[in-house]
Amino acid sequence: MSDISASEYISQQNALEDEARGLMPWNPSHCTYADGSLRQPIFACLDCGEIGVCYSCSIQCHADCHLEELFTKRGFTCDCGTERQESKKGEFWCHLRQNLDRDVPSLSNRYSQNFKGLFCDCHNKYKADIDSTMIQCVLGLECNEEWYHCCCILKKHDHARHCLQSAIQNNQVPSEFPAIDYFEGFICWKCVSRYFTVFQALMSHHRSSDVIAHKVAHLTTFEPLGSEDEAPSLSKKRKRDSNTEQLFSIMLKSGYDKVLLEIKEDLEKTDKLYVFLQDIAPFLINDDPVYEFPEDSDNDISTYELGTKALNTSLDRDTAVAGIQAMDDIKKKLSDFLRPFAEAGEVVKEEDIRNFFELQKGKPKNK
Repeated sequence: MSDISASEYISQQNALEDEARGLMPWNPSHCTYADGSLRQPIFACLDCGEIGVCYSCSIQCHADCHLEELFTKRGFTCDCGTERQESKKGEFWCHLRQNLDRDVPSLSNRYSQNFKGLFCDCHNKYKADIDSTMIQCVLGLECNEEWYHCCCILKKHDHARHCLQSAIQNNQVPSEFPAIDYFEGFICWKCVSRYFTVFQALMSHHRSSDVIAHKVAHLTTFEPLGSEDEAPSLSKKRKRDSNTEQLFSIMLKSGYDKVLLEIKEDLEKTDKLYVFLQDIAPFLINDDPVYEFPEDSDNDISTYELGTKALNTSLDRDTAVAGIQAMDDIKKKLSDFLRPFAEAGEVVKEEDIRNFFELQKGKPKNK
């Protein structure tokens, strides 16, 4: 340990705490189950029955589980502590609600391959070193708000390796893909196909150019099973051409919600586009806020209190509580010890820190 001034040491510790709170800004003290169906961040727990749990439960109840971050899902109710959850850890099914019996799960929740840890039309697991660019469908009524690789949006291959290789070769975003910064929303070809007549009506509207930034073709091809370098035969080429479907996705311009609202207000109430925007996908024109958890604050919760709430039942509770309490106590004492150095602008030497900890060892423990 090199010599460092107390003020520099404190600044470093504050920076680390700020970084941690940037990654975990909310106070994980409230399970959203009782709040019902919400648009909220969801984490898939692959160890407890492929359930979806809220932000707080992902930390307090499933910290030692295999979790997959799904980001936001609309109309989702937390599954933690419900009959969908297969395994129980500790005394309670949900440690925040402290329910001894499992609660009734929501019937409105929708589940997809995401809850198995799979994404996109290539059905692959997310790989952070490769999949840095994935786009979520803002409509999601057919795909359940799926996340897609840009290369898979353009073209579906029978073999997932093609998608991954294309992502690497094109630096995540294929050259023919629209620039990410030039559109605000994306609707996948699956959702467009389900409501094809609605999107036909939108594209034929005189204000369509104010809404749609790009129309991107999605070609479904049937690849030969031979070598990638092998030239396909004429018969295979004809088969591929005859099985090509005219599917497409659309990219929406910035502020598309306001324009869609204006379009809707000028339509007859019996118009299919009006019905779609009014009853089927009102979130495309109305504010659809994400549930806000209470923000964490140093004044609201101490290290001891937060640690106590985040305890896993794999540890003996008394031992864990004692350890966390000791950690909080030593943090306060170290701050008090460093304060005179900081006020005087003096350098804290290695021997000063060592003497501090030696002094703590010689003191009797608080009960």
